Amino acid sequence: MKFNKKILLAAVAMLISAAAFAETYYVSVKSSHLKAKPAGSSKNLTNVSYGDAVTWVKADGSWTLVKKGNVEGWISTNAITKRKVVSGSKVTTDAKEIALAGKGFGDGIDTEHDGGNYTAVNAVEKNSVSDSSNESFKAKGGLKVTE
Repeated sequence: MKFNKKILLAAVAMLISAAAFAETYYVSVKSSHLKAKPAGSSKNLTNVSYGDAVTWVKADGSWTLVKKGNVEGWISTNAITKRKVVSGSKVTTDAKEIALAGKGFGDGIDTEHDGGNYTAVNAVEKNSVSDSSNESFKAKGGLKVTE
């Protein structure tokens, strides 16, 4: 019986320590999806919007596994930030930084080379594909995507 109590105590301690390391991040793009896998073609699990708080779970390359409510899913690392995202008149940043965040770019992006011309990015943002169209495309093309 003592052995079971020790295991239970160790499990509880591990859960508490894991919760202590959870970090809050904020969505820094207009809208995005949490994905089932770290891939753009993966199934959409839920929508997230600018300013939504998510909890960091782990990173894998350019993707980060986060949790929003009861849903755990992958999002591009460039679409989240540690800084709390606020909207309205209390924003203490310049228009250029807000434009970069809205495009999904992080601090390391160099925009000086093109004078902040986002024509190509704006054109791509206008494109959207429904989940049903995406599934149809994968099926017709013989693509095998594991979820």
